Amino acid sequence: MLAIAATALLVMAVIDYFRPIPPEVQLRALRTQLSEARSAADSCQAALADEEARLRASDARFDTLRSMIDYYEGLDPRGVPADSYDIYIAIFNDYNAAIPAREDAGDTLRAHEQACRAIIERHNLIADSALALARELGVLRDTSTIEPVQ
Repeated sequence: MLAIAATALLVMAVIDYFRPIPPEVQLRALRTQLSEARSAADSCQAALADEEARLRASDARFDTLRSMIDYYEGLDPRGVPADSYDIYIAIFNDYNAAIPAREDAGDTLRAHEQACRAIIERHNLIADSALALARELGVLRDTSTIEPVQ
């Protein structure tokens, strides 16, 4: 009995595996995937915008430091005056110390932009598949053949 039951379950599993998924079920699955992909794309875009804002703020700080360096270097054609040298060196060192972090932040931003682009491309592929299947099922009309309203 046990062997017959196991064989029956195996046969049912094989039939279920090879039975085509109904298009309506496929469309529901695509809609779920599309919703998840949209949420991921929106989250990625929001995080990217925050990261860009932080980088711009960092760039503004760099610009300020660079302006201060230029100011001290322009005080005297012979070089930075001795009474301003300690302040100048402190600013100069701050500027140089921040460069590696700024470069890393730029690299990270580029990597995140590429990741977001991949997420958006995945969303668009799912959307195209869902749209084609919806048209195939007659759920959606092909709007390209509709005459424009005059």
